[in-house]
Amino acid sequence: EHTIENCVVSFEQWLTQHFSPQAIHRELPLLGLDENDSVLSGVADLVVETKDGVWIIDHKSDQVDEPEVAFSTYRPQLDCYVKLLQSMGHNVLGYGINWIRRGEVMIERV
Repeated sequence: EHTIENCVVSFEQWLTQHFSPQAIHRELPLLGLDENDSVLSGVADLVVETKDGVWIIDHKSDQVDEPEVAFSTYRPQLDCYVKLLQSMGHNVLGYGINWIRRGEVMIERV
C-alpha cells in the first residue's frame, strides 16, 4: 500500500541500507558563486553524509512514466547542487531523485 507513512518508512530504510549515513541533512540551504562569480543558491532536499563523502537526494512528486528521461531534466539542478557543495569543501559522490509517487529512488555517481 502506498500510504505516506509506508513511503517514508520505505525510503528511510533504503537510505540506511544504501548509504550507512553518518548524518542526514534535510532542506539544506546552499549558497555559493559560479565560475562567473554569479551568486547561486538553492535548497537541497536531502544531503546524506557517509564516511567517504556526501550524496544529494532530491524528492520529486511528478507522475512520471519514464524515470530515466525525467531524471535528465533535473540534472542541471542537481549539478548546481554538486558545485555548491564542492565549493563548501564537501566530497560529493553522487546524486539521486526519490520519485515519491513511484516509491523508487534513482542514483548516479558524479
